[in-house]
Formats: sequence, C-alpha cells, structure tokens
Amino acid sequence: MPPHKHGTTSVVFAQDGTCIVTKLAKSDHKALWNDFMMHSTIAYHFDAYRFGEVRIPACYFHVPKDDAEFFAKYPTLVKAAEPVCNLPTTPLVTERILPLTAPIRELLISLYCAPRIKAQAFADPANKDCLVRVYLGSSQGKSGGMAAVGLDVEGLARRMAKALALMHWAAMTDARDVEFVLGSSSKKKVASLKELRMLKTGSYTGPPSRKVGAEDFFHRITELWVLDFNQVKTITLDKAGVDQAVEAVKINDPYLSKPLQKGRLEKSLWNAFVTTYLCTSEDIIKQEEHGTEALQLPSMFISSLIEMEKKRRQEAAEAGARAQGEFIV
Repeated sequence: MPPHKHGTTSVVFAQDGTCIVTKLAKSDHKALWNDFMMHSTIAYHFDAYRFGEVRIPACYFHVPKDDAEFFAKYPTLVKAAEPVCNLPTTPLVTERILPLTAPIRELLISLYCAPRIKAQAFADPANKDCLVRVYLGSSQGKSGGMAAVGLDVEGLARRMAKALALMHWAAMTDARDVEFVLGSSSKKKVASLKELRMLKTGSYTGPPSRKVGAEDFFHRITELWVLDFNQVKTITLDKAGVDQAVEAVKINDPYLSKPLQKGRLEKSLWNAFVTTYLCTSEDIIKQEEHGTEALQLPSMFISSLIEMEKKRRQEAAEAGARAQGEFIV
C-alpha cells in the first residue's frame, strides 16, 4: 500500500480495489480533527441543499492517535506508514475520489507532456491516480487549456461559485485552502430493456472480474469534486467574516476565476462566477434567515476581490518599475 498523496500535514493511503482512503497526520493531529469537523459540516449543508453539481467525498470517521485497536486491524497500513509518519498518529477515513479514466489521462499526456517525457508519463504507475486541479484563475492560461480539450469552463465556474456560496453562507466557513479537482465516480451499469430481452435464460450478468463490488461492474463518469478541509475556519456574519473569506481566496488561488482580466475567456469566467455566486448567496441567506443586513455581505466579498486584484497589480507594477530603475545609470 504505497502513499497515494503527500500533503503538508498528512499522507493519504489508498488500497487498490477499495472505495476508501485513510489520511494519516504527519504531526499536527488537531488539523485532522478540524478536517473531520469542517468536512462533515460542509457535506451536511451540500446534502441539505441537495447540491450535487460539485461532489464532496463522504467523510466516514476520525480515529484518535492512541486508538491501538484500529492500527492492530490494519498491519499493512502501519507498515506502509512507518517510513513517512511518526506512529502512532491520527487517521481520518473518507471516500476515495476515483482517478480520471485511462482515455482522459492519455489525452492529457498527449496534449501537455513534452515529447521527450511522454513515454515515461504513459508508463508511470503514479499517473493512474490522476486527478486534475481546476485552475480557473491561473495566470498561465490553464483555463484556456481546459477549454481546448472540450471542458465547459464557464459551467465549472458557475458550479464552483455555488459551492463557495454554500460554504460561506450555509456552512458559515471561509473555505480556506479547499481544492477543486476533476476526478471520476462509479455508477452501476444498467442494461436496457432491449438488452435484457436478448439474454439467454440463466445468463451470467455480473462483472467480467467475477468480483462483487468490482469497478468493472460500473461505468465511470467525470465529476467536479471539492476536498481538503483541514485549514477551513468558521466565519461570522459581518465585515470581519467577509475579510476572512477574502483572505482565504489568496490561499485558494488560482482555483477561482479572477477579476480585471483582459482575455475574452477570462472575462466570461469571472462574469459567470460573480452572477452565480451573488444569486446563490442571496437565496441561501434568505433561506437561512440570516437577516436583511447579511444580504450585503456577498457583494462586499466580490468588491473586496476586485480591490485585492487592483492592489496586486499596482504592487507588481511598482516592483517592476523599481527593478527597471536599478539598471538605469
């Protein structure tokens, strides 16, 4: 069971053929408790609003680091974790986001890998765990790259806006350092009535592997997911809460689309994000009965993002001017 993903505060382990992952804390055990609480809180509100446009992994359970019984049941996990974690440590067990399907992985490698490393990329087993981060605010044109492979990037911007509005005004969190990724999920293959009528009486109708619950009994669909909630904090219904949410966007950059961009695509992404975020936020604030004063907070958030981008550009221009002046004699 090799590590599935290394993070700053944790290591994620996934066992092939299962639909769960175990996240183990490297040192900060409180971070995984916060991860569990914020993940569960946000998942509750996604479910309460029947919001499925952005998937959130099921959050199963948290285990204290001194729970020896848990580790006794998983010796393979202990052996795999020893080189990268200080045991005993805190586990958090959640649903596994399945990687993108092989045809999509191969397309991405073909389009974006340098020719000299394509063969290596195709052969690298690590690429079987491929999830794609959705960088709609990238300064390197990554949103254009996603559009080039046929992704509905405006649709992604709207779905991310709805998710952010829910995290802000329903779950009352700042969404700090959450990630938006493209992965896949399994859906049971359902035979059509025509196919069923063509079957010979007593036919085998299970997966080719003959394994109950095997992935080949399902077809995979690509979906947008949100994950990683260990840095998320609660917010208040006032300017301080808005400021906290704006500060969190700096950490989330470049997932969210940005204001004041010159390109046609970038402008359309920002407009799609803003209109959807404001509309969704208003509906949530009314449904949560936060009061009329709270209705101004989403607009304050958007205005603050614009001001933050203006300030960033001004500081960059001033830094460039200073650097240019150093070469003038």
